[in-house]
Amino acid sequence: MKLLTKSTYYFLLLSIVAMFTGGALLYLTIKKVIYKQIDESLITEKTIIEDQIRQTDTIPDFEASFGHQIEVKLLNSRVHSFQTIQDTDIYDAKTDSFIPFRYIFYTGNSLEKKGFIISIYQMISEKDELLGDISLYMSFLFFSLLLISILSNYLIARNLWRPFYESVKIAGRFDIQSDKPLDLPQTDIKEFNQLNSVFDSMTSKMRNDYLNLKEFSENAAHEIQTPLAIIRSKADLLIQQKHLNKESLSLIKSINEATTRLFKLNQGLLLISKIENQIFHEKRPISLKKIAEDGLDNYKEIMLLKKITVEMEATDDAMVEMNEVLAEVLISNLLSNAVRFNIDRGFIKCHIDNMFFIISNSGIPLTTNPENLFRRFHKASDNPQSVGLGLSIVKMIADTYGMQVSYTCIDATHEIKLRYRGISNI
Repeated sequence: MKLLTKSTYYFLLLSIVAMFTGGALLYLTIKKVIYKQIDESLITEKTIIEDQIRQTDTIPDFEASFGHQIEVKLLNSRVHSFQTIQDTDIYDAKTDSFIPFRYIFYTGNSLEKKGFIISIYQMISEKDELLGDISLYMSFLFFSLLLISILSNYLIARNLWRPFYESVKIAGRFDIQSDKPLDLPQTDIKEFNQLNSVFDSMTSKMRNDYLNLKEFSENAAHEIQTPLAIIRSKADLLIQQKHLNKESLSLIKSINEATTRLFKLNQGLLLISKIENQIFHEKRPISLKKIAEDGLDNYKEIMLLKKITVEMEATDDAMVEMNEVLAEVLISNLLSNAVRFNIDRGFIKCHIDNMFFIISNSGIPLTTNPENLFRRFHKASDNPQSVGLGLSIVKMIADTYGMQVSYTCIDATHEIKLRYRGISNI
């Protein structure tokens, strides 16, 4: 939920609570004022009747004077003085309904020590209708004010938060490889200026760290390549020397294999560093089918030596938008695994449809979880030619382009399934 929406939501809730609370209090206050006036009127009429009874000891006719229902009774004995004011409903036969009244009930004694009872009933239906009209108008007023306040708050808040959203949008387009500044919008709000300052300093530090790391990786890879090439060439020269015993040949062979492995490891780590640093940002439509066909041709001699049969089944060209170099590395690593870890007289099957790119091959059954093979330096065998980076590079490239890759092994059949299409962020 957006901050503006959430703040408007909370404002709406608080406004509704305040509106109902204020409306209820105002309704009760108006009702109290109206009932207070009615009660004062009833007490005044009661006092007038009481005074005249005490003066005359008779029951005067007050119906014409006050216009409500009045009941007065004289008693021959004294009574306890008592007064109460309450609401009641009286049945009206003409309208066949109950009509609300406010009444006062009073008992007292005259000067002649005779008791009397006064009951005065005043209709309050008109007052209730007035109170209902006031409540209706008040509700309409509150609702109108609520809408106006919510709309005003939304428009004001949206205008105030516009620099923030612009800054976030610009920061989201930040390219660590570009030397262009963010060019964040200027604003008169102190907090947003502080945020822009943090964005500027953070992106500047990120770019400096990136450039330093990139320079270090490139220099390290370049400097390592030269001594590795010298070691390999010297090892080749030593192998060609005559009069070497078996022990010396074995040591030189071990040196050569370790150098080759170190060379491959250096190349793999350099490639991983370039992928992480987004060096391969150029994209164009690439056919995975075409790359797979070319890759199988490159391994033709090795497959002939190991007598590996190949089956290619493609119902789709598997066109994807990605970097050409990474596409070749992706497919090459999959094919390389299928060839190098295959068995003599084994098989390789390549299936391509409009969603999946699947490579399955024969091999030695796995003794580890297949998903662990996508971790760096994790190997399923002690093959000295393996550096444990091939499938981790495959996983990294797949993640870069929003693809899904999975590894399964059933008995002695290994299968890697690449879902290159049908993913929402491809």
